[in-house]
Amino acid sequence: MIRNSIILFFVSLLVRLCYILFFVEYEYFLIEDQAVYIKLAQQFIEVGVAGLDSERVPGYPLFLSAIYTLFSESLWDIVIIQILLDSITCVVVALMAVSLFEKGFWVAGVLAAVNLNMVILSASILTDTLFLFLFALFLFSLIKYLQKNSTMWFFLLVLFISMAVLVRASGYYLLYILFIWLIGLRSFKKDSIFKIAKLGSIYILVVATLLGSTIQKNYQKYGSVALASDTGTHVVGWLIPSTYQYSGQGSYQEGQSLVKKKLKLALQSDNLIELPQNPFESSSYKSKVGKEILFEFGFFNILKAWTVGSTINLLAPSIAYAPVVRSMKHPSFYETKGDGAIDKLFNYMKNNDGLFYLLILSVGTVISIVFILLTLIGIFKMSLDFSPAIVTTLLLLIGYFLAITGPIVGTKYRLPIEPILILFVTYAINKYFLNKINKKSF
Repeated sequence: MIRNSIILFFVSLLVRLCYILFFVEYEYFLIEDQAVYIKLAQQFIEVGVAGLDSERVPGYPLFLSAIYTLFSESLWDIVIIQILLDSITCVVVALMAVSLFEKGFWVAGVLAAVNLNMVILSASILTDTLFLFLFALFLFSLIKYLQKNSTMWFFLLVLFISMAVLVRASGYYLLYILFIWLIGLRSFKKDSIFKIAKLGSIYILVVATLLGSTIQKNYQKYGSVALASDTGTHVVGWLIPSTYQYSGQGSYQEGQSLVKKKLKLALQSDNLIELPQNPFESSSYKSKVGKEILFEFGFFNILKAWTVGSTINLLAPSIAYAPVVRSMKHPSFYETKGDGAIDKLFNYMKNNDGLFYLLILSVGTVISIVFILLTLIGIFKMSLDFSPAIVTTLLLLIGYFLAITGPIVGTKYRLPIEPILILFVTYAINKYFLNKINKKSF
């Protein structure tokens, strides 16, 4: 297994090096959120955690500043280290398959090695690759814990998910859900009160140790126990316009106008000239207005938007996020007008003159559809053959990330669940295809 792991690591690394060599330009690292994280890393070196922007958790800036300190401030150093981590992630995914199925190392490993979502994002100065690395270690520890019921694996799963949350705050609520789920699972298994209390104490202690300093800083400086102050911006800037559009009520642009109007009316109603200066109070105010708008949309419109958004994210081709593809002449999907997903997609294709670009997206979409169909087969078969605790836990994690992403469209938002999808696909391939080939060979 060690030999196979080393070979898979170098295969994964080679794929990522080839991608960087042929498809990534230095200028790509200076656009969008990448420039923000580079600035945060420099800020971290100068002022430490206390001076960081409250909208971001400190894990990734700390990671970047460590690279700057140990190596150099070359952005290529960051990318090289990230593709090394991503190559290790591929090995971890393969080992997860072996742990679950007792085979499937190369199927899962190769699927991870050539997974375009992983490859593309590993060459971006964004939180995704480091988060996925830690999340994959969490998944591996979680699977081992569910199989062996070992305190050591329980400690490791809590450790890795807490570290992942320090990189991306999107996993914050998962800490609460996971705590309730795991404690509830142990209660269902009729463990002793002493054992449940011990596990609960370990969980709380590890989470408090890793996240406590950030929460304490935010409380002392802003009076908030939240990890980051980006929730409100996320809700009104992305969630509401996307929900408005994918529920079929109008275009994304009309959703943005609705948010501006509602925020202005809310400020007038509360006799406020502008949003609070405190970033957490400002975030809370935006979130409150956003929730009011969502309630006005109604449950079925919200459900429709979440369903459409999740479907698009699952089926969207990862190659669309590659710099070389994004640089091709094409209209912005977000800026394309349309009432609902179908109308927007039709207008997007109608207004797109790049036939080669559309061909790339079409092929990528077909591959994504096949991948999801295999995933569904794997879910169905595993639900019949495996412990309900394992399958349900994996589906819970998929459901969590689809729920927090909702109608916000982007292949990068699918990245945390890629290892889980690969596991389901691996089981489907092993069960239905490789078994048939083996039977025919005898």
